[in-house]
Amino acid sequence: MKWVREKSEETAKDSSSLDTAWRIHGALVDWTGKVDAKASFAFTIESAGVATTVALSGDKRMFSALEGPWQNVLYYGGIVALLIAAAFSVWVVIPRLRMRHVKNEYPNNFIYFGHLQYWKPEDLPGAIAKKDLLPVLTHQMVKMSEIAWRKHVAVKVSMWLAISGGVVLVTCGAMIRFGLTP
Repeated sequence: MKWVREKSEETAKDSSSLDTAWRIHGALVDWTGKVDAKASFAFTIESAGVATTVALSGDKRMFSALEGPWQNVLYYGGIVALLIAAAFSVWVVIPRLRMRHVKNEYPNNFIYFGHLQYWKPEDLPGAIAKKDLLPVLTHQMVKMSEIAWRKHVAVKVSMWLAISGGVVLVTCGAMIRFGLTP
């Protein structure tokens, strides 16, 4: 009877661990979606900044009257910062398929759609029934976390570059407006 109780407690613990892992997996999916949305927002703002700067660079516009090396350095530095920021934002939303790895990993994994594509439909139910799902799920969670972390860092870099580029361009515009040429 003691063995049955211990086995039952172990099964409940495993079930609880698996449930917790699925919740964490769901949170990772949510965080990844949110960082993609942030990157899209950042790209929109950065693109608008580049477009505004280009529009203000036309004939007889603010940035058409650059004088001296400082204004030129600030102007081009600001544009480059905004362009690099936009590139980081685009990099974030590019899908991470891990194409070089999934074919080698699929025999032990079936959570990610990249792994599932290699499975035969008739073999998958047996694999799911036989396999301890917790290691499979935690492997996927670690891979998703690595991707989410890189995406969050890239969005942060993108936003800081955009802010820096904007501040530099505003400084350049103020120098032009008030005739400041060191």
